[in-house]
Amino acid sequence: MSDLSASALPNDSAHLEGLSRVLMETAQTGVMLLRPCYAADSDTIVDFAYVALNSLAKKQLRLPEHPRESLLTLFPATKEEGVFKFYCEAFLSGEVTRWQHIYQHDGLDGYFMLVAQRYEQVLVVNFTDNNDRPRTAVEDALRESQTREKAARAEAERQRGELERVFEQAPIAIAVYRGPNYIIELANSTVARLWGRTRDQLLGKGLFEALPEVAGMGYEELLDGVMATGVPHVARAMEAQHDRNGQRETVYWDFVYVPMYAADGSINGAMVVANEVTQQVRARQQVEQLNYELEARVGERTRQLTEQQALLSQILSNVPAYIATLTGPEHRFTFFNELFHQLSAGRVELNLPVEEVLPEAVKQGFISILDQVYATGMPYIGQEVPIYLYNAATGQQELQYLNFVYEPLTDKQGSTVSILVFAVDVTEQMLARQQTEAAQERVQQLNEELAAINEELQATNEELLGSNTQLQHINTDLDTFVYAASHDLKSPIANIEGLIDALREYLPTEAQEPMVPRLVGMIDNSIARFQKTVEHLTEVSRLQATRQLQRPETLHLASILEEVRLDLLPLLESSHADLHIAVEDCPSIHFPVKSMRSVFFNLLSNAVKYRAPDRELRVQVRAQCLPTRLVVEVQDNGLGLSEAQQAQLFTMFRRLHTHVEGSGVGLYLIKRTVENAGGTITVDSQLGVGSTFTVTLPRRA
Repeated sequence: MSDLSASALPNDSAHLEGLSRVLMETAQTGVMLLRPCYAADSDTIVDFAYVALNSLAKKQLRLPEHPRESLLTLFPATKEEGVFKFYCEAFLSGEVTRWQHIYQHDGLDGYFMLVAQRYEQVLVVNFTDNNDRPRTAVEDALRESQTREKAARAEAERQRGELERVFEQAPIAIAVYRGPNYIIELANSTVARLWGRTRDQLLGKGLFEALPEVAGMGYEELLDGVMATGVPHVARAMEAQHDRNGQRETVYWDFVYVPMYAADGSINGAMVVANEVTQQVRARQQVEQLNYELEARVGERTRQLTEQQALLSQILSNVPAYIATLTGPEHRFTFFNELFHQLSAGRVELNLPVEEVLPEAVKQGFISILDQVYATGMPYIGQEVPIYLYNAATGQQELQYLNFVYEPLTDKQGSTVSILVFAVDVTEQMLARQQTEAAQERVQQLNEELAAINEELQATNEELLGSNTQLQHINTDLDTFVYAASHDLKSPIANIEGLIDALREYLPTEAQEPMVPRLVGMIDNSIARFQKTVEHLTEVSRLQATRQLQRPETLHLASILEEVRLDLLPLLESSHADLHIAVEDCPSIHFPVKSMRSVFFNLLSNAVKYRAPDRELRVQVRAQCLPTRLVVEVQDNGLGLSEAQQAQLFTMFRRLHTHVEGSGVGLYLIKRTVENAGGTITVDSQLGVGSTFTVTLPRRA
């Protein structure tokens, strides 16, 4: 008998290889040998190559004994279903590893029981399926569970696709910022267009690095507050600067900052949903056109499917607009945000048709428009459309104005499956524009009334012009009369003076008739005064005649005043007058030299002549240069004038003091001189205190 204790296994490699082949071929299960494939320069397993399959494995998998293609090439679903991960873990652990799984992909449909263990650099996999045996209750339950999971995954994928289409096709901009530097992690194409950037210029960069023009405008503080408190911030018509269209533009935004939370509940970012209201703001400033855009900055692109759904729902719920999606030809609600819920007065529910939620919209034609969009696949845009909607608070239908878009949402074949409803309430803007138009009509009416008044004023001005022309003719006649009178009176006065001289030879002497010399002297004085009056008349007529001949020139006030002071020096010294001149603030003026000397000479000489005998005379001359005129003041502490005397002061031949010689013409002449130059002269005086004469002249006479 043979020794049963001795090993019956061959100990040479050839026999062992033959033994392994026999074991594989006689096995009652499928057996396959797999060799791992590694990534370049790494120990990470990226695939498995087939080494060999036994007969049962070839039958079950419908493969040759030595397939040339790899595991993931022939069965790509093994990675998604977890089979590839099971093989990797079994190879790396070296332990016997078991797993059960229903595989319904890549042409296979069976309940597989897998056992795997690593042998050196090969993974040995033993497997069976029960396609040839009745299914157990456990297998049926597992199949049903996987079927439900697959259906749920497909439905979730469909909803995710629909939400993504809403996200991409909605006329809003969305972005999400992460971290303290507000790194832009997600931004749709609308963001890039409205900001004047490409996505490559935005993604991965800090908000204020990508948009340096908005730094320092208060947005940093708002974002810091939302990140710190977790409280959303809603802003209305906030100003911003954006470099776009080749220039820096001032825009206004309605937006909301919403905090974003990490898995552990901490705040790690912020979401912004914004609506550009630049044209609405300008409409309130009487600008005609309104262009309402939304801009948003939304969440993280790498979120899992459920997180993306929650993120998009959160975004659409906080957009400052009415948003809903309608599915199928009956336009049933599959999504609506809170604002749309308010718009419907709380009547909207999922899966209800529009005509049931908003029956008042049927007669107003909105359902017909939805039918047209669904049938043609063409979007519909409505601007400032009136609509009567039910108000639960009043129980009545109230008029609102909406800007809205019906945007068709299509499947991969291009067929319309849903309609995105995006609407903005522009009732306030419409009312503001109507008020503006009413105000413009009122302005037009006022302009017409002003035009009629202007016509009346023009007629009045023409009458005044005729009166002024007539007065100018009268003044010219008076000047001519004065000149003729002064000229014609000279010869009779000279004849009278000659006759008196001749009469002296025939008059008795003073001894013979004492009164004769006295009477003759009185006659001589009268003739002298008469001649003086004629000279003054001549001076007045000459002033009018030579006014146009005196050419203004640039003169220095200090120099003119010094010349006048020297002319009056004997009078100033004899009266012990204290003359103080302060004209440094206005050193020069454009005016005829002779006229200016005459003004200063008359005013200063009058100040000396009409001084008060009981106090020392003080005279001050001041000048002030204003943008369009020169103001000169001559102030003294002389006799002063009463109010009645001031009213008569500038009248020709009017003398108010008899103790000083004069003709009463000097102040009249300088008044004419100043007024002829376009200026004024006034007096402010108090009897017994003194007088102040103020001369105002244009800077360019």
